[in-house]
Amino acid sequence: MPGVVGYARVSTEEQAKINQSLPVQKRRIGLYCEQSGIPLLKVFEGSESARTAEREGLQRALEFCRENRKKVSHFVVCDLSRLARNNQDQAQIILELKILGITFVSIDEPLTDDSALGLFIRNVYGSVNQLFSDQLSERTKYRMQAAVKAGRFPFPAPLGYVNRDKRLYLDSERAPLIREAFELVASGRYATTDAVLKVVSALGLTTKKGKPVTKQTFARMLQNPIYCGWVVSGELKARGDHEAIIPEELFNQVQKQLNTKGTSHKKLNEDFPLRGVIRCATCGKLLTAGWSKGRNKHYAHYWCWTPKCRKVNISGEALEKQFVSLLSRIEPTAELISELPTRIAEQWKERKEFIDNSSKRLNRRLADQKALNHKAILAKLSEEITADDFDSFKVANAEAVASIEAEIKALDSERETMTSMLEQAAVQAVDLVGAWEKGNVESEAGTCQVILSRRACVQP
Repeated sequence: MPGVVGYARVSTEEQAKINQSLPVQKRRIGLYCEQSGIPLLKVFEGSESARTAEREGLQRALEFCRENRKKVSHFVVCDLSRLARNNQDQAQIILELKILGITFVSIDEPLTDDSALGLFIRNVYGSVNQLFSDQLSERTKYRMQAAVKAGRFPFPAPLGYVNRDKRLYLDSERAPLIREAFELVASGRYATTDAVLKVVSALGLTTKKGKPVTKQTFARMLQNPIYCGWVVSGELKARGDHEAIIPEELFNQVQKQLNTKGTSHKKLNEDFPLRGVIRCATCGKLLTAGWSKGRNKHYAHYWCWTPKCRKVNISGEALEKQFVSLLSRIEPTAELISELPTRIAEQWKERKEFIDNSSKRLNRRLADQKALNHKAILAKLSEEITADDFDSFKVANAEAVASIEAEIKALDSERETMTSMLEQAAVQAVDLVGAWEKGNVESEAGTCQVILSRRACVQP
């Protein structure tokens, strides 16, 4: 005798675990079969949203009906919202069942047969279910956008983090391995990211379910700004309220490594501090720089690279003298000098907080690196990684430890007083030439930006 195929559904796995909706739906389907005198063949269930028909449980139920069409007389759900929350999907599923010769039954909506009234009621219920789903989707999207703007990550935690109290927290087991992966890629010692994945996998990096991390997942991970403290969703981007696994500088270095083809071009260079800062007075394009060969040695020089212009070609020494001369003619306003004490007080407060937080972070990183070193030794002893990979890891790990210890030492030795900071800032504000001559390329580039509004150009 032909029988019944039942389908029960809840929206999420969490709902399936917490409430008793699935067992209740299955009991109701069984009771319907008893009262109707029709045998129950099988009940399929799912824990997925009904916004789409591409659900594993539903597709298995329909496949069973296709393969056993002569054995199935009815397809039963507790209500139409269990079948679909999309009017089009609802109509297509019921039509396919009709073509298979199977009667569709909704226990809570008995007047939904193929009569004119039944079709009307079915469409009304379908539209109401879709409206509920669409409105819920809109509210959810709005809440997620608000969360992102506030710096929260309203999605399942990415690898290296865990969700707790609606926030992201570091996964103490995986976060150090992810940091190591970024550092190995940034080091440039590995020809491919697959080689890095092999090393960190041997050190114990797995998915949250304990499975190996795939190449695709690893590639997406290396490009995800969540790890350097940013929350991104579509076009929205905000500084996150979670702890970053890596500094933003390291993330940017990895992006350069991933995007580099051939020899990378270093934008900031101690030999050419004005490259990309000074403009050609004729075409307005930024000057580039390089070395020119003399009789006995090479000389730095700057030139305009625009093909139709090329009006500027000047030695580095001559250009920097002109630039210093320009700096010497710039004087800070009285308003700026009067605001210095207040600005320095604010900076001093932020600096103390930064030192405290950085010290804690660096000490955690140092402990993580030591733990990774121990894992690497165990992986080598068990022959999970090759000797070459182990040696490469040791070099990178030693450099990371040395860098961390140097940063900790620098923080510990930083004991500038409020007075000395004020004096230093006042001197630099007045003496731009001195600040330029004593600074490194980063601070020099920053000083250059001060006068860019004056449009520093080189006359041809």
